[in-house]
Amino acid sequence: MTVAENPESLPLPAMPPRPARPLSTWQLLRVGFSNTLAACDEEMFEELFVERHYAWGRMFVINDPDGIKRVLQDNVDNYPRIDPIRRVFAFGSGSGMLCAEGEVWRRHRRILNSTLDRRAVVADVPGLVALAEELARRLDELPGGEALNIGEMFTHFQTRATGQVFAGDDRAIDPMVLRMGHYPGEYGLFDFLTMPRWLRFIDRFRKSRREAKALHPLLARMLAERREPGYRGPQDLLWRLANARDRQTGESLSIAELEDEVLTLGSTSVTSLQAYSWIWYLLALHPWAEARVEAELDAVLGDGLPQADDLGRLVYLRKVVDEAMRLYPPLPVMLRAAASDDLVCGRRIPRKSVVAVIPWVVHRHRKLWDDPDRFDPERFTPEAVAARSRYAYLPFSVGPHVCIGATLAMSEILITFAVLARRFRFRLVPDQRIEPIAWTSLRPGRGIHMRVEKRSRSGAARENSADAAAAAG
Repeated sequence: MTVAENPESLPLPAMPPRPARPLSTWQLLRVGFSNTLAACDEEMFEELFVERHYAWGRMFVINDPDGIKRVLQDNVDNYPRIDPIRRVFAFGSGSGMLCAEGEVWRRHRRILNSTLDRRAVVADVPGLVALAEELARRLDELPGGEALNIGEMFTHFQTRATGQVFAGDDRAIDPMVLRMGHYPGEYGLFDFLTMPRWLRFIDRFRKSRREAKALHPLLARMLAERREPGYRGPQDLLWRLANARDRQTGESLSIAELEDEVLTLGSTSVTSLQAYSWIWYLLALHPWAEARVEAELDAVLGDGLPQADDLGRLVYLRKVVDEAMRLYPPLPVMLRAAASDDLVCGRRIPRKSVVAVIPWVVHRHRKLWDDPDRFDPERFTPEAVAARSRYAYLPFSVGPHVCIGATLAMSEILITFAVLARRFRFRLVPDQRIEPIAWTSLRPGRGIHMRVEKRSRSGAARENSADAAAAAG
């Protein structure tokens, strides 16, 4: 490792200041309205089990991997999502995977798993490659030195990519993709608090749900078309959903149930793709890692475009993506409510307590990671991964409720990055303040502004790329 590669010689990637002491209820309300991450105090990054008392009740922050396993896997039915989150995602039938729990959720998950597993996602790769190439062509046409908010750029790209996965070239899906890509809107702290029933009329998301429900006739028509015996269109995600069967019983979901699942998937499609901004930001801060990624891409892809079989060979790029998601997890906070008394890490969790698993904290916890606030892709070598608990790293959650779209999201990220990084580098505009903010997803608060540089590959670089990539892996 050269001096330039030494993480300790570089500034820490952006993060909000941490309170030195636990926040009072009033302080939490004030800070939490602007950024959940800024409410995570120093003790949370030091202790594996943290208990807090607020005006509305008790909250337990679980950072211990054994405790996370208990809450999110071994006793998952005792820890449903908190009611405010479930209400936000209660669409027509109220059975979508972010609303339902228990047997209803398990039935839906069994039926839908095959629609987004690795084999199914392979069919989406050519369309995603074509869209990434289209984005590359547009970037190629930009005037030299023009600054872009890359978060906005990738949001537009992701909207197109989501539509492509759902319905191929059928643009009738666009109203759903455009509306649900921003659903439900900006959260506030009160949206996460459990209110008494007589205050439920204070529902800021009633309008958002009404707009989502207006999409049901469109989705019903598109799903019914794909169930027709004579359908001859592409086997896109809507087709896979419409024709999915429970492997145990052979039953399928009703059209009404499928409409809710399409809305749920549409509303979460952008969450993990926030990683684009953070990956480019981190590589701009760490040019030695950028050079390794470029060498690997040259060696694996040459002058070609990525194919499905290539993605597993992009070993160092995958390390970079995993490390970016460690530092900036797409799902930064998970809140659950204890349905009954339980014992976690030897501590009693009373019924109705709020239990928080906060990947932002877990991924930066000083007892789980060495020098956790620094960027180091070597944390994800096979040896390093095998040496730590699988419950210390949860970018897509973990256990039965792990994100059903995780394979698709990772494929999209690798494809898009491979296409763009072969042709461009992104350079940070100086003197900008970058601060991660979060509610249910994590994003740069003011965006990240970067300039696009065209990357040239000399003949010598082409000849030496294989050796360089071998060193990178």
